[in-house]
Amino acid sequence: MLTEEKRVLTDIFKKNSEFKNILTKLTIDKALDENEKAYALTCALLFIKEYANDRKYKSYAEIAYFIILKYSIKTLDYKPLYDFSTIFGFYPISNSILKNSLLNDNNLDNFFTSIELQKFQKETDINKYYIETYEQHKERNSFLYDDANEKGFLAPTSYGKSSVIIDYLKTLQNNSKIVIIVPTKSLLMQTYRMIRDANLDYKILIHEEMYSIETKFIAVFTQERALRLLKRKKGVFFDVLIIDEAHNILKKVKSGDNRSLLLTRLLKLNKILNQNQKVAYLSPLINEIQNIKINDNQVIHSHIIEFNIKIPEIYEYKINNTVVKHNKYFINKLNTGFEIGRNNSFIEYLINNSGSKNFLYYNSPKVIEKLAIELSKSIEKSINLNDRIVETINNLKEEVHSSFYGVDLLKHGIVYLHGKLPDLIKEYLETKFKELPELKYIIANSVILEGINLPIDTLFILNTYGLHGKELTNLIGRVNRLNDIFKNGNNLHKLLPNVHFINNEFDNKSNTNMFSKILELRSRAFEDKIENPTLEKYDINKEKTDPKVINKLVNDEEFLITPPADEFGELKQYLIENGINLFYSDTDKLTKLLLKKLNSSALKNSEWEKIKILDKIFKIFIEDYVNEDKFIIDFEFARLEQQVARDFYERYIENRKCGYANKNYSLS
Repeated sequence: MLTEEKRVLTDIFKKNSEFKNILTKLTIDKALDENEKAYALTCALLFIKEYANDRKYKSYAEIAYFIILKYSIKTLDYKPLYDFSTIFGFYPISNSILKNSLLNDNNLDNFFTSIELQKFQKETDINKYYIETYEQHKERNSFLYDDANEKGFLAPTSYGKSSVIIDYLKTLQNNSKIVIIVPTKSLLMQTYRMIRDANLDYKILIHEEMYSIETKFIAVFTQERALRLLKRKKGVFFDVLIIDEAHNILKKVKSGDNRSLLLTRLLKLNKILNQNQKVAYLSPLINEIQNIKINDNQVIHSHIIEFNIKIPEIYEYKINNTVVKHNKYFINKLNTGFEIGRNNSFIEYLINNSGSKNFLYYNSPKVIEKLAIELSKSIEKSINLNDRIVETINNLKEEVHSSFYGVDLLKHGIVYLHGKLPDLIKEYLETKFKELPELKYIIANSVILEGINLPIDTLFILNTYGLHGKELTNLIGRVNRLNDIFKNGNNLHKLLPNVHFINNEFDNKSNTNMFSKILELRSRAFEDKIENPTLEKYDINKEKTDPKVINKLVNDEEFLITPPADEFGELKQYLIENGINLFYSDTDKLTKLLLKKLNSSALKNSEWEKIKILDKIFKIFIEDYVNEDKFIIDFEFARLEQQVARDFYERYIENRKCGYANKNYSLS
């Protein structure tokens, strides 16, 4: 939202009592009298007029839509919503209104409109289709027929990104070696199934070891697997790279997460191998596509869907047990919401406001499990478990452990997920949550943020650590996906997904004031944070990190995309690629020392084979270096100098092998 828009809207809300009264009633779903109905629609028309006069004021169009959407759903008078959606190109809404006979008149205009809407019909499968918005239809076609070497498709969550990927693949008749880069292994199988079901004439790879001199394939890889294929198989390169969740390129390099570096490394390395590479970037979170450029010579065409036809209903459960509802367009530090009730506890509030499929967001894996157990105490076990639930329980007992926490929770209709669960177990539980209506709650962290499609109709946010405007918008976009809204019957109320921020003291006191995060939702667009130092627009002066560290990282990246001249260069590249060099202050010194050690006879005798893995790591990477001042710079890694630390992690590894039983497994 532009600053001028915010100022004008704040002034209107503050100074016009009649408008404030109407907006309050619409927000909290109070009935309007006939005069108020007329006034509300008049206000919507005035906002539309202001937008028509200057298209940069997009928030005015959104507010007009909010007023009309709330009015029509509340009063069941769908004529204003039909007129608005037809004029603005929100054709799925127009089609739903006509298909479900929600208008009182069936005139000839409506008949011809229904025929015209078929031009925006998109087939997804045999006898399955959906209607696109005008903007969605225009930008999808523009993207597909854009012959630029690099282009981006930027659209809100649930706006047919999967369909765009399939359509794009069908246009690539002359490109044989294609890779779709997904950020995590959780997304890999979902994307693989999507490509498989499209029945394209390609061999599909999901691991670099599956490659066997094929000249035509579609690889669904993480960035790590794609890099390994290029490094290990000489002469192999990709004709086309499709970067899913491309906003990851912008992210900061953190300990344990260097995906942004891996993405830019992949793009640079493949460009060296294939100067004619084509790259397609897809993301719901990039504001300006030029911000992901690696160098100034790049030209990236942008195809953007600006308007989102879903508007969240935002509730906040406060720490004093009161409940308020917010209007995202008028919220500010003075307008802190409209009080609508009280509850005795956040668990009671959560259960009372649950839908059919509920997503509870919490950042910490440790707390996710505790929260699942706490919630289960207030939900009775199902006495008559159906065959599909029993089968799921038996499978988990057999494949994980009979005492796995998740087994008992299924009887309460609860599933929990986090990154520390094995990928196969996560994928299995995700599938069962989709299939089984008895599974009503899913509790998870950011594993859900990376594009997993689940049937969620209500969102509860219990922790906002690490979430800002972009991440919150993406999370909210997971609720009521468009294909679920327009599937069958009148589900237009789902265009107003329920989102509940729950202030709580469940684990600590950091979750007791989420209002500042809710404030961020007032904006309709968010600036890109360019935190990857290998990007062209990265500004080192904005970072608190030591410039020497940044420069070393950039130099290392440049070194990685050049062929190694000798054994020294090969080992140095290996250390950088695997992040081992980050534990030390001097990569060249480390490489020399390791070369000497790796060529020694001490690592080749029979006794070496008997040593435990943590002790091997100690002898190779730590033993001779701990007394060298400031050479090992990672404290956590240096702790492996101590035998007690190595013994602890050996036991931890063994316990992980034993299964995820509550008697053996703890995240603490």
